[in-house]
Amino acid sequence: MNNKSTRQYNIELLRLLAMLGIVMMHMMNHGHMLMFARKGEFNYYASWSLFSVGMHSINLLLLISGYFMIYQRFSTWKVYKIASQVFFYSVGIGAYFWLFTDIEKKTKDFIYWILPVTSDFYWYPSMYIGMLLLSPILNKLIFSLTKKQLQCVCVLIFTLVSVWPNIAFFSSALNTAGGVSISWFLCVYVFGAYIRIYYVPDGKWKKKLLITLCMIAMLPLSKFFIEWMLTTPIGRFTMLEDLLWGYSVFFQYSSILVTASSIMIFITFLNIKIDSRVLGKMINIAASASFGVYLIHDHMYVRDNMWDKLAVYNWLETNYLIPASIGMMFAIYIVCMVIELLRQKIFLIWERNEKFCNIFKKADDKLLSYWSE
Repeated sequence: MNNKSTRQYNIELLRLLAMLGIVMMHMMNHGHMLMFARKGEFNYYASWSLFSVGMHSINLLLLISGYFMIYQRFSTWKVYKIASQVFFYSVGIGAYFWLFTDIEKKTKDFIYWILPVTSDFYWYPSMYIGMLLLSPILNKLIFSLTKKQLQCVCVLIFTLVSVWPNIAFFSSALNTAGGVSISWFLCVYVFGAYIRIYYVPDGKWKKKLLITLCMIAMLPLSKFFIEWMLTTPIGRFTMLEDLLWGYSVFFQYSSILVTASSIMIFITFLNIKIDSRVLGKMINIAASASFGVYLIHDHMYVRDNMWDKLAVYNWLETNYLIPASIGMMFAIYIVCMVIELLRQKIFLIWERNEKFCNIFKKADDKLLSYWSE
């Protein structure tokens, strides 16, 4: 077992692609592509297929976290860095819009963006910090189990939280809010930890990639199949309409299809080896800005204004929706990445301050002494 947590080019590439997927998913959703796409037209199937690719992104980021954090010591410094980054963008962007635009100023919105973590202003960071705080307990539990016991835990989690809700689609079952909850974050963390401890990559990523692509394709196909099925005599059973609750029963982070595909994507990338240091360095720089990209482009004020002005839904009437969407995805990422890299440079001034860092080091040592008793 290797307890080092150095960055790996292949995993950082996956982190980068996962965030690109989130940008694409937001474009299809917040950009009103899914709303205005007309059934039966090519762009309807194209927009839902592009959206489905991004559905795997949250699980991939959580698998990466579980993969690395299983061997990491809990750090208050890491919690601070995440919380301060969230606060910087939440308050910075919020203040800009309040001061320099005519946006409607609501007290509720002000409270939300001034207290971004506790108010769940960005749902993902709030859940992630919760997972981070619980990770030491989870790690102790995981290491107390044998390999077979941990395998049973993973199977049980997948059965209860993914399989059951999809089969009993007409009930809430063990509700994880479709994966937008701390309970699901902890579940995926366990999957990532198990892979780190016991999975040994064999380097045969090409065969795995083919299987992975087929599994990814099953998500949009499942929606199209359900829609078709509801137009047949079978669709007279009104209970079956619940299959399309939300986007569909399978378009949830915790669904069978999204969970299984995410794990397969992760395993595929573990088997990819990137030898080029130049390429690896470029990947690391771009991936290091991924969280900032999320915080910038999905800030409620940026989100509401950007997608309205871009009016990407107009591409639904063209034959270039796919290349235009991919180009816009990269453009948004690059602009946000530049802003985030500048922020990183500014924050380095006090992040390298020895006295400031020692505050967190002492807190970590104190917590470790309590935890080790």
